[in-house]
Amino acid sequence: MNEIHLNYLIQIGNNDQGYVGNNSLNWGISVVGADENLDPFLNRQFNRYELFEYCQNQNNNNLNTLIAILSWGGMRRDHGRKLFENRNVIIELVKELRDGNFVTRQRAFEVFQNQRSANMLPGIGIGYFTKLICFLVPNLNGYIMDQWVAKSINLLTGVPIVNLTGNNWVNDNNDSNTYELFCQNIDNLAELLNCSGFEAEKQIFSVGRGNGQWRNYLINNYNN
Repeated sequence: MNEIHLNYLIQIGNNDQGYVGNNSLNWGISVVGADENLDPFLNRQFNRYELFEYCQNQNNNNLNTLIAILSWGGMRRDHGRKLFENRNVIIELVKELRDGNFVTRQRAFEVFQNQRSANMLPGIGIGYFTKLICFLVPNLNGYIMDQWVAKSINLLTGVPIVNLTGNNWVNDNNDSNTYELFCQNIDNLAELLNCSGFEAEKQIFSVGRGNGQWRNYLINNYNN
């Protein structure tokens, strides 16, 4: 790890990410329609810890947990509508995750990426399907590989572990081996920060809209 960047992250300490994303019920109605009998409890924004709790409650069905995660992540509604045009595939994957059918985070990533390569998951990229792995099967320690966490790991390690597009999105050519290496580096970072991997990932995800000290540092130092 780059000591200068790591020490700055340590100096910042833990950050309160707060409530992010969309009102989940409004997002869900916009994406799947008002006739789906969505859970009224979704009429809120979630914070990260509430979302973990909601997803681990088996009384909440697969559709509602999927909507909670995607809306928390701020997925564009047109992308959500595109994804739900072929909803059986994504709902089945959510079920497999919640049923514990994937024994490693690497295997879970591989299955999602294979389905995406087969054009079975339109509208959802790596940044979003790793959110599903993260929240639906926390015992796999699979972390969110979106552009902000990916850039943070690239900056902290000094190695371009995650390949980004010219628009700074996580490139589709990142495979399950990349994801495993990315997660291993978050696990290593967690040891240095003396916290769980999920807390380490939260710290480098930071806070958007100019409110995150690490996010601003990352923007100013990435590729400089």
